[in-house]
Amino acid sequence: QKINKTSNRVILIHKPTQLRVECQDTRSLQQNRKIARKRLTEKLDEYINGSQSKLQKKHNKLANKRQRSKTKNRARQRKKQEEKLKKKEQQQPQDDDDEFSTMLS
Repeated sequence: QKINKTSNRVILIHKPTQLRVECQDTRSLQQNRKIARKRLTEKLDEYINGSQSKLQKKHNKLANKRQRSKTKNRARQRKKQEEKLKKKEQQQPQDDDDEFSTMLS
């Protein structure tokens, strides 16, 4: 409601590339300009640098972090399962010995 009462919408166009950014996030014209400039620089960076842009590098870093986390978790789960199996194997021979000794008596 409050935003609709004022006309502080900002539209920035980068003429060489024809990239366009619009912003109407706040009621303040100065803040909207600042936000729009920031968005335009991010868009330009991605347009010009592509996979080497700041945003793309950030996404790649997060993806790598997730992948490392997944592999760590899988290794941890595998280790737990192996420990469970070892415990079961250790308990089974003891159980077998108990049965054998009761059969002898």
